[in-house]
Amino acid sequence: MKQILLVAGVDFEFHGVDFRSLADNRRALLERKNTKHDDLRFITMDVRSGQVEVRDITFPSGKRTETVASTTPFTPVTQASYGTNAAGQVRLKPALYTVMSITDVYARVRDIGSKDPGTLVELSFFSHGWMGGPILANSNDDRLMTLMIPNPFGPATPMTVAVTGNARDPDDKDARGHLDFVAPTMDPPALKLFKDAFASDGYAWLWGCAFPKVIHHALWAMEQSKDYKSSGLGQDVVVHMPAVTADDVAYLEQILAPKLGTFPSRSSLAVQFKYLRWAFFVANQMSYAYVFTVMTGIEVRAAALGTYAEYDTAGDKLMNVYSGFTAHFNFYKNYLGMKFDPEGRRYAVYTSALTCPVP
Repeated sequence: MKQILLVAGVDFEFHGVDFRSLADNRRALLERKNTKHDDLRFITMDVRSGQVEVRDITFPSGKRTETVASTTPFTPVTQASYGTNAAGQVRLKPALYTVMSITDVYARVRDIGSKDPGTLVELSFFSHGWMGGPILANSNDDRLMTLMIPNPFGPATPMTVAVTGNARDPDDKDARGHLDFVAPTMDPPALKLFKDAFASDGYAWLWGCAFPKVIHHALWAMEQSKDYKSSGLGQDVVVHMPAVTADDVAYLEQILAPKLGTFPSRSSLAVQFKYLRWAFFVANQMSYAYVFTVMTGIEVRAAALGTYAEYDTAGDKLMNVYSGFTAHFNFYKNYLGMKFDPEGRRYAVYTSALTCPVP
């Protein structure tokens, strides 16, 4: 039986986005595409409701049969689950340990790897996103854990404890690529189970955004240069970039300074293309999508850095990457060798084979 794991995050701004509906729409689409009548198991993990639904669709004697089992093992997330920090940012409150976490998703994948290896064909995350991965609940990784100490004479007393090493912050529910695929979250045996779950052609799909504005603008400034071409540009060509901002220069400088030193100007830049190409590759190496594929060997479909996703207004009612990023798509395709998803939704395909020569 082929398995599809669909994860629905929380619209933490509560502006009307229902990621569970998008997950359900994905299930409906994949079933419509199942013209060979393969037996399918859809597992939906909904962070907002705390629900886990298992829906089996089978075809005994050629007749479609559907069974659904649903449990609510996690605490639902509501507007009351959020607070505003000192910087004015909305974040999930600490110590909500029974709210679903991405580590619970990983555990479900490993369970498949243990009991039904090679059957997971798709792991999809429908949520807001950033270059660091899916934002399931908009929680904090502040390296501090809040413990509630029972008090027999009154309310429990909070105590803050530092989180050290590669351990995840237990208050944190969201993806953290630099922590999630190493011990203690996944030691080598656990990582093997995670990998074993996937079919040979299985993949993960991150449907949210990956839009660091500085990367988008630095790409745009390069693409606006009179020296730049969307394909066939020589690696030693000096690209003059008068449209950069100080933030663009600072970002590129932190990657390129070990090779080129400090840039003399904050308002313009002139750099050989091979260095720009490599700098944007290094930026992608820092993304959750890249870390996921390198650590697991599993293909990951995700918005390329500097692009954002939007909601379908018709058709499948899923998500797609905004079509206005054509210049970015061409750079990634023609200079970094990226491919894009076969469904035409303009998501980049990250694989462990993605490389770029160091200049």
